[in-house]
Amino acid sequence: MYDATNVREREMPSAFDNLTESAIFAQRDALADEYIPTEIVGRDEKKEEYINSLLPVYKGENPDNVFLYGQNGVGKTAVTHWVLNQLRSSENLQTEFQALHINCEGINTSYQLTIELANQLIPNSEDYLPSTGHPESKVYSVFFEQLDEIGGTALIVLDEIDHVANIDTFLYKTTRAGSYGDLSETKLGLIGISTDTAFGENLSSDVRSSLRERVIEFPPYDATQLEKVLSQRVKTAFYDDVVTDGAISYAAAMGSKNSGDARMVLDLVRIAGDYARERGKDHVTEELIKEAMDEYETQRSLSVLADLPENIKTVVYALAVLEERDHEEITSSMLYERYTDFTQIIGQDPVSERRARDYYGRLDELNILDSQVKHDSSGGQYKVHSLNHSTTEILSALSDTVETIGVHKSVEEMVDQ
Repeated sequence: MYDATNVREREMPSAFDNLTESAIFAQRDALADEYIPTEIVGRDEKKEEYINSLLPVYKGENPDNVFLYGQNGVGKTAVTHWVLNQLRSSENLQTEFQALHINCEGINTSYQLTIELANQLIPNSEDYLPSTGHPESKVYSVFFEQLDEIGGTALIVLDEIDHVANIDTFLYKTTRAGSYGDLSETKLGLIGISTDTAFGENLSSDVRSSLRERVIEFPPYDATQLEKVLSQRVKTAFYDDVVTDGAISYAAAMGSKNSGDARMVLDLVRIAGDYARERGKDHVTEELIKEAMDEYETQRSLSVLADLPENIKTVVYALAVLEERDHEEITSSMLYERYTDFTQIIGQDPVSERRARDYYGRLDELNILDSQVKHDSSGGQYKVHSLNHSTTEILSALSDTVETIGVHKSVEEMVDQ
């Protein structure tokens, strides 16, 4: 049956088609975390160190185990991908070579990790190992059997390896697989990537003895290195001359002051580029970078808040309720009283007032709340506290805490039911 309504709907232009867009991004995805440039800049010394550590693989010898340490955003994963790509593309590589990559976030045990790796190797999905149900010995048997079918050399890259609680079991079995006869055709090496510089110290003595890893430490980027990283990505991500030199220098300077995090710098330029595109601007300027910095700090603070211990989140919820209920200054004693009320609701023991004051200081440092010293008429001092973000944003980050304690009547209209 002919439907004139559908025809009219198809003829109406999309709201997206009516957008007028500035020529800002040439390839916006070049600013994403997962983008790996063809060349890595600002890390020449670490690239050379990494290449030397994998020289046994290139020569067809037994590989060394390599562990990379450094804060987030300092190039550990990017350099790993680049070095392994260089190894694969070498015309004179003297072995068959395969790398297995896995991000260990969300993987709690060696058992789960081994299943994930085994399933990467099993060719048919119908033969995949289920997440539970097999004895550990069976899981490792399948894993080593599949690994041995590769032949040559295999490197297992374990990003965020410190997330696996009992990683000792996996490390012990894999580092001794050759000597125990579990592997005869494949030479196996491990690459561990972690932000926890004490990770290796927490391993058992048996594991440390068999691991004998080479350690590469990635320091934070300095402003000059960040400027190189940013300039390279800008050339790919934006059209020519869109991002001003001042914007690049300012973003790099901000990054060097914030743990030398390249991801942060790339995020700043991406956010500023979005602002320019949405507002019909022709350039990404220093002013837009400053605006992007404000947005980035807000989102980072709220993300950090969501991951804080429950006692600290209860303090923040108490402050949010007090701000919406009262328009007067909120003192430390008022905040502590509301906090203890909430702990009673959920049957928790409150921390001491002294410990709570430590919480206020930490939350101030994280830019979640603002604490100010005031003076009373007698010359004494006291502190007042206020949220640095809107109550709606705070409650969204505290959704689990709000659900556990219950929605206070002062914030009912701000909470999604």
